[in-house]
Amino acid sequence: MQWWKKFPWRRLLALMIVLAVALVVAMNQVHGETMYVKVDSSSPDAVIQSSTDFFDAEALGKLSMNDEVEALGEKDGEYVKIRAKINGKEVEGWVKALVLSKDKMLVEPRVSESAGAKNKGNAGKGLNAAIEKEMREGSDEMNNALKRIDAFEASRNKLMGGDAEKPDPQVQNQHIKEFATDGKLK
Repeated sequence: MQWWKKFPWRRLLALMIVLAVALVVAMNQVHGETMYVKVDSSSPDAVIQSSTDFFDAEALGKLSMNDEVEALGEKDGEYVKIRAKINGKEVEGWVKALVLSKDKMLVEPRVSESAGAKNKGNAGKGLNAAIEKEMREGSDEMNNALKRIDAFEASRNKLMGGDAEKPDPQVQNQHIKEFATDGKLK
């Protein structure tokens, strides 16, 4: 009998198909994929490093949110090799995989533009009770911030000898004048 008739061609063909599919999936998974940075440049993870070794790595550049990078497919633990443009120069290096996303991050303003335009006329008038009330009602975040400011003013007034419950600006002003006079700031 001839050897090619005994050879398990079907098994070999099945193995080759499985290997080809695995190779295609592995190559398309990360290699050459466009990714976006999802952290701000102030994050220590936004640094492109020359290697994944903590002691030998040198900083090659800093990434900013929504910078476009190309994932090169190499991985080393939590790091991914990328190619990016930093200050007009193409750089290849390593970043933590957690800073990359397939989609751009949506950055929404914390204060609406219409609120800024609406309060534009009040800017020169200073903060009065009516404007403060409107600001408190317009945003829970602003209300919380103004509460913290109120608490700070009450504690500062108490330290200056005033009533913590009812801050009196005249007590604070008198204290500042005495400080200036004693320090010969006039």
